[in-house]
Amino acid sequence: MATVSKKIADEIVAGKYKSDGPFKIVKYTNAFNGEDAYGVCMRGDDPNRYKASDFIINPTTYWEAKK
Repeated sequence: MATVSKKIADEIVAGKYKSDGPFKIVKYTNAFNGEDAYGVCMRGDDPNRYKASDFIINPTTYWEAKK
């Protein structure tokens, strides 16, 4: 997974797709359209995958799996 809708981000928070290994969701402003976007970090991904850049504006942690 990569960038998903808020609906899917909320489904992940609710526990759906748990077997896919999501461990973090970052909410950010998409530089292309100015809208909110939700980047999902999955098992094996770099936890800093969605850091601030020219394309990812104001990233904040939306959800993080409990350890």
